[in-house]
Amino acid sequence: VDILKDIKDKRIQVEGHTDNVRIYSAIKTKYPTNWELSTARATQVVRYLQEHGGIDATLLSATGYSEYQPVAPNDNDEDRAKNRRIEIVLLPLLP
Repeated sequence: VDILKDIKDKRIQVEGHTDNVRIYSAIKTKYPTNWELSTARATQVVRYLQEHGGIDATLLSATGYSEYQPVAPNDNDEDRAKNRRIEIVLLPLLP
């Protein structure tokens, strides 16, 4: 937050990601697929940045990528954990 709150000339896009494991647990009623889960991850961070970080909401956006942009293979627990992440991307302001 300390770094992002001083940025006024960029949009701040929070991107949510998941591993490729299907959701079968009790959270399936809230997040039926990894699409909903990845978007919820991003949205929670956006809300935190706005509500607790004081970042201008007009600069924030949330995007979910589900399992489709992995940074590691999804063939073991350690690599799957790397894919369950958020990324914060700075983009140019649109006119």
